[in-house]
Amino acid sequence: MKKFSLVVGWSCLILLIVAPIGLKGGETKISMTLWNRYTAERSEGKFTKSAFTLERGYFGVEPTFTDRIKGRFTIDVFSSDKFADGAGLKLKYAYLNFTQVLPIPESDIQVGLLKHYFGTVYDWEYISIRKALEDERKVASSADYGLALFGYIPHGFGEYAISILNGEGYNKTGSALDKEPEIAGNLRVIPLPGLTIGGSILYENKESDRFAYVGVGRIARGPFEIWGEYLIQDKSDIKSNGWMIMPILKLQNLAKLDVDIIGRFDKWDGNTELENDGDMTITCGINWNLVRDEKNKSCVFLQIQGEKTIFENEAISDINQLLIQLQWKFSNTI
Repeated sequence: MKKFSLVVGWSCLILLIVAPIGLKGGETKISMTLWNRYTAERSEGKFTKSAFTLERGYFGVEPTFTDRIKGRFTIDVFSSDKFADGAGLKLKYAYLNFTQVLPIPESDIQVGLLKHYFGTVYDWEYISIRKALEDERKVASSADYGLALFGYIPHGFGEYAISILNGEGYNKTGSALDKEPEIAGNLRVIPLPGLTIGGSILYENKESDRFAYVGVGRIARGPFEIWGEYLIQDKSDIKSNGWMIMPILKLQNLAKLDVDIIGRFDKWDGNTELENDGDMTITCGINWNLVRDEKNKSCVFLQIQGEKTIFENEAISDINQLLIQLQWKFSNTI
């Protein structure tokens, strides 16, 4: 299977379907989201890092051409010592979204640099400061170039997605790409209010096959919420696995204090055939919602979290981190 023929085939299909729609002017949403962070790190009884940074700065433009066609363009500006000016810039999203061009209710087709519908990485909102498990362990990037069919199961019973992507992630292009695409599928089901279960799978035929699977679950009841996932990767005959559990207690309706208490437990084994190559990270902290918008979504909030990473190899010292992050976002429609 060749990537070129797949992309051309899908593109022709989309053009045939959407050609009669036509474009007309519409609204454009302008948005900005910034993560200002302080990081202190200690290992072997010494401070190894103390830094104020802009971890991310998303600037987004989302034009609406018609009630069935809209776009999203997002660039990421961030602090980095890889560049002479101490800051970098990269593309995060650049895609067009076509609504219900196929005879499938509540379905969309996205083309371009889009979300990676795998595990929790595509709707990860950084409740904990760390990345989603599959993103943290470099099993699945948060965005990639390609095409996706995304939709909702009728009556609010969940969502699904099928994607064809480069497979190398959004920060690799040109000669960094191989000739084979990644194929991914995602399904989430909501059998009862407050209960979500599902999973994702991806496959790539590189020098050898790469499979990755993840099971996802979420329980939300009253002020309590728990996220969990179990991740497996089989790459070049090296098997990896790990899990994440993230409990959340929301105090807004209990103590009249708009604070969430966060816990998170990660465990990862990079090669199940080897001994002493795994690690575990324990996270605890709070998210203090300082300002909410008219939709009750937090738009200015302070995160204070402590992390401790423990390695199976006792020769490697534990790493302790204090993370203080001020996240703020705003948007306007013109």
